Amino acid sequence: MDKVRKALGMGITCALVAALTGCFAQPTVSGPQVASTNEGTSMGVITVNASSEVRVVPDKASFNVSVVTQGETPEEAQQASVQPVEAVIEALRQAGLDDRSIQTSYTNLSPRYDWSGEVEAIVGYEMRTAISVSDVDVDGVSELMSACVAAGATGVDGPSYYASSYDESYAEALAQAVASSQDKAQAMADAAGVKLGEVVSIVEGYQNTSFRYAEEMEMDVASSDALDAGAGAAKVSPGEVSIEAQVTVGYAID
Repeated sequence: MDKVRKALGMGITCALVAALTGCFAQPTVSGPQVASTNEGTSMGVITVNASSEVRVVPDKASFNVSVVTQGETPEEAQQASVQPVEAVIEALRQAGLDDRSIQTSYTNLSPRYDWSGEVEAIVGYEMRTAISVSDVDVDGVSELMSACVAAGATGVDGPSYYASSYDESYAEALAQAVASSQDKAQAMADAAGVKLGEVVSIVEGYQNTSFRYAEEMEMDVASSDALDAGAGAAKVSPGEVSIEAQVTVGYAID
């Protein structure tokens, strides 16, 4: 009887050990382990990044002009700016620009100091007015800037260039980027010894719209007395701007 009880006790003990061991055992994972990457193969998909650019000659421009005047009092400095500011705006209108293309973008009235003594002293006031000019045809921008100077502007900043064909050029760059992505994916598939399948995902990347001409209306810079005043201006050279498209495309592996 003692032998039977001892045998039963050992059996129960082994069963408990086996049960506890099963409870705490680590699971076995089968199948491939997948790592997430920006470009490569994952879960039967080849993902590639591609970009392309289209270079175009800009046909639109914008620039800024400033008028700085001084006076012994704030009123004098401000009043001194009225005539040249109005003259600059009128020169722009006479050149054929619509009021929507002429914007007073900044004004500032501040004291002028004499720093030569031990104590700073106000010796007068200065008025600064900035005018932004947009919707300008590239061919007339240099004459227009000089016309502003002749009318009373004391500073010119620009030009900045834009392309009215931006949207069409960007679509062309997108198409080229997608085609490039297929070439890259095919090269990766060939190297891996697999067959490239259909597109399963496509994401547009960052788009730089700084060269995009936003206005729909066309502004013609006409020949006028204002432009004649700037006939001796140095010509600007717009060159080319680069319109780039970026895509991330996923291809199935057949």
